Amino acid sequence: MTMQTLLMSRNERQQFELLKQLIPKKDGMTAQEIMDSLNLSLHTVYRYEKQLAEGLSHVFEDQLVSLFKENGYYKIFIDNSLSVSYVIDKMGLYYIQISQQFSLSDALFYRSYASVEALAQEVNLSLSHTYKILKRMNKSFEPFNISIAFPDKSNRTNIVGDEKNVRITMFYIYWTIYKGIEWPFYHAPNSFSELEPPIKTAQLSPSQKTRLIYYQTFTYWQIIYRKEYISISKEFLNYLEIFEEVSPVSFPAQIKESLHKNQVSESVIHAEESYFGFLVRFYIANIDSFEDKVLITTKLIASKLPLTIFATNLLNDFLKRYSVVLTEENYVLNYYQIIFNLLYIQFFGTHVPFSQTLDEKFPCLETYTDLFDTDKDELTQFVYENLSSKLFPSISKSSTLVEYLAKLFYLVLNSSVNQQPLKVLIQYSKTIYGYDLIKNNLSHTFGENVLEFTLDILEADIVISDSFELISDETRNPPSVFYFEYPYDTTSWQDLIVFISKRLYSKFL
Repeated sequence: MTMQTLLMSRNERQQFELLKQLIPKKDGMTAQEIMDSLNLSLHTVYRYEKQLAEGLSHVFEDQLVSLFKENGYYKIFIDNSLSVSYVIDKMGLYYIQISQQFSLSDALFYRSYASVEALAQEVNLSLSHTYKILKRMNKSFEPFNISIAFPDKSNRTNIVGDEKNVRITMFYIYWTIYKGIEWPFYHAPNSFSELEPPIKTAQLSPSQKTRLIYYQTFTYWQIIYRKEYISISKEFLNYLEIFEEVSPVSFPAQIKESLHKNQVSESVIHAEESYFGFLVRFYIANIDSFEDKVLITTKLIASKLPLTIFATNLLNDFLKRYSVVLTEENYVLNYYQIIFNLLYIQFFGTHVPFSQTLDEKFPCLETYTDLFDTDKDELTQFVYENLSSKLFPSISKSSTLVEYLAKLFYLVLNSSVNQQPLKVLIQYSKTIYGYDLIKNNLSHTFGENVLEFTLDILEADIVISDSFELISDETRNPPSVFYFEYPYDTTSWQDLIVFISKRLYSKFL
């Protein structure tokens, strides 16, 4: 279960998933299709449909978003003034905020309490129910080596554990809950969000910029008001300083001035800045430009630090075993990703899960088609053998850390330059220029590296023709044939592009 759905009750969690199932279905879904998709009874489908409609009406005024039934199909209407992603994130936040666990979590994230009794009174819950929720929260926090506790001594927070673990966990939680829909740090000074980012950024999307502001605000809150500081080993810092050489993190003057007034040493500030750099790179994919990634990767490899040597050997062994050739760009990008995986395992422990991997899995059905399943066993075995025999003997083969790295190697396979393109034969009989028209349009749409045009039907993967083509028995793998008659008809082109895309999906993915 993801952190987002963990904070919802089961009832709201299922309604939220129903919403996400209905939105992309322009033609809607029948009650039977919903039953099959979400593994629900018919009675439960009717109940969730009614509750979802009420929730949409409550959150979105003037029927900007609504659930309706037409000819036996349930459909979602979204006004053009709203985006799909906004509707999903807004409803996700709504379902979280009406849960009792959220009110308790929200209180704990901002204040400290001397006892469970004081907390229960603050959030207006019974003592027994408060204990029940705390037990559930501690269970979810346990793998990350943090917990909710009520020590006797005066403390500024009830979130107890190594601050580096608290920081990486809370970065994940805040974004997963709020997604930029609301500003969660209502106790923090507004100036925190208005300060320039402490790290150089490449071109970021608006949501990535918001995420960065979340991260810097929470960091400043922790170090200035909570006075909770990062303590990281020299071994960890050796790696982080390589990133800092290329794109250093520097907190704004106002923040450093406050830290100096609190008599925080320069070494602590340096550790804070370096760790902030690690976390934002861990959570925001393109915080570094490609040029900086090249420099960082080059310096990492040249450093000959233990993890960098292991990462180099691991990637090169994989390329050799699977006869994969990467462009320089893809080598850099894949190495950059792998080193973060290894740093996480090394400095957070082999039993700390990658919570992000849960976000990629369908939350309701026990079994479903997973793109990764094709190569999962083989890649997982490769990763496990290398990690357990050479660096992390205590790691479990079923660990999400192993799964995450296996997925990175799945990416390596798919970024290979020696993948065979889809071979296409075009035959058009109505005009002599029709062939070139179709070929040029497909080249512009899919790119030269994806499609290869052939005149030999025996080697074609796809045949595009306005005439009957007799496929010889000599063909080992008979091509898929698309009847294409009207090259100026928009619908025909849409159908052809979908047809080729499906073939590409099955061939490359």
